[in-house]
Amino acid sequence: MQVKKILLVSTLSLFIYKMTAQNIGDFVSVEPVVQTAQFIIPSSHAFQVIAETGDAIDIGGTVPDTPDFTGYVPIASSSSNGYLSLNHEKTVGAVTIFDISFNATTKLWETTASEAVDLTGIGGTRANCSGTVTPWNTIITCEEVVVPLDFNAPFDGYNDNGWNVEINPVTKTVIGKHWAMGNIAHENVAIHSNERTAYQGADSNPGYLYKFVATSAQDLGDGLLYVYTGSKNGAGTWVLLDNATVGERNSTLSQSASAGATVFNGIEDVEIGSDGMVYFAVKGSPDEVVYRFQDSDPISGTTATMETFVGGMSYDITHSTGTISTPWGSGNDNLAFDGDGNLWVFQDGGNHYIWVVGSLHTQGTPDVEVFGIMPIDAEPTGITFTPDFKYLFMSVQHPNVGNTAGQLDAAGNEYNFELGTTLVISVADNLGLTVDNYELYPNKTYVFPNPSIASDEMVIKSSDIENIKLFDMQGRLLMDKTYNRESDVIFKRNHLPTGIFLLQINDSELIKLIFK
Repeated sequence: MQVKKILLVSTLSLFIYKMTAQNIGDFVSVEPVVQTAQFIIPSSHAFQVIAETGDAIDIGGTVPDTPDFTGYVPIASSSSNGYLSLNHEKTVGAVTIFDISFNATTKLWETTASEAVDLTGIGGTRANCSGTVTPWNTIITCEEVVVPLDFNAPFDGYNDNGWNVEINPVTKTVIGKHWAMGNIAHENVAIHSNERTAYQGADSNPGYLYKFVATSAQDLGDGLLYVYTGSKNGAGTWVLLDNATVGERNSTLSQSASAGATVFNGIEDVEIGSDGMVYFAVKGSPDEVVYRFQDSDPISGTTATMETFVGGMSYDITHSTGTISTPWGSGNDNLAFDGDGNLWVFQDGGNHYIWVVGSLHTQGTPDVEVFGIMPIDAEPTGITFTPDFKYLFMSVQHPNVGNTAGQLDAAGNEYNFELGTTLVISVADNLGLTVDNYELYPNKTYVFPNPSIASDEMVIKSSDIENIKLFDMQGRLLMDKTYNRESDVIFKRNHLPTGIFLLQINDSELIKLIFK
């Protein structure tokens, strides 16, 4: 009994910490399990589907399959009005751009226009995988495959595929392929706030890490290209590659090998943290970790110091009913930082988890949680946040066509997750959930009104309520009542003062109550 009590206090303390801020990174881990037909995320959060494969678009037919990078581009720094650019990792690549806005009344995202980007002027694209939103609000879509041939117009001598392509999301037109950034299996690129330096990796084996320094800000068409050589746990050097002619730009990989560049087995994503360090995900053995490094100078520096940030071991994951040691696994893929400095890591391997790594995490003092588990056969792809970090955009790629999840999103629509799906996630209070549509969400618990004033009677709606406990923020039990599998309970505040309290349903789910 003593062990159980300690576990309860520990778990409650975690809930107290997580429930006080209500940022997107505030949640309690889901239980680490194998994939099911369901898209599993914490009950504190909700999702809304933006598009599915086969949906009609205004210009260009329908939404293609294999959705990947899902890039939110704000209009005038807005977190409620912008463009959503969607890559499609197909043999003949594609990019779809939606004009989207947030309806403050319904608390739902709406698409007002949609268009397939015309890529024929650059000879088409192939395997449009990840990418980035540039600091100047354009889209970079990355070709993940190198085709060392010049079969397609404009027959300029450059390899047809294996480049970064820049797109204007406002006009839905191509700015150009950026030959100077090298010919590799591009998965992603991270651009420094100086608007000149870009870090990128080759998603191949052997794969290499690169730094590109543009000659002019906001112009990725010309610059110097470096490859990393040195330790994966210590000092290294940036080696300058020949990168002026067509032949030199076509030979990025062979030049890297000749330079003795450090080999990584598939660099999937690169991101720059608020600490100024550069983080990159490596998917394959023997790496299977997220590294980070400090560049001596983003523009003119020739050295970097590298270390393992997360992965390569097991972590204790505390979920709503206990703690379990969970292997990190493989397939590290897309990365993004939220507003609190937490690193979100999507995995294309193992159980296809969505991990969140705390800003103060170290391998010696881990801070790691599991936010989500993808439906059967699916991998999580793309990931960007709105500028206020309230909303996360992502996609569900190649799920099992036999999935029958039957899940309702925040708009009340049912989805089976058997198709490529693009969606947005937020704390449930921010996304379309109200007492008026509770009956659409029988698997969630709602308390109304919340916050409440002294005279309010609060309605607790859930399925099969058997027990309700109330705790204060010090973890002291204030109320413990038993019910007979009820779905509606009236909770009277009575003498309780103003402040924040925690309501626990059936010894499992915890909900923050605010008394005014």
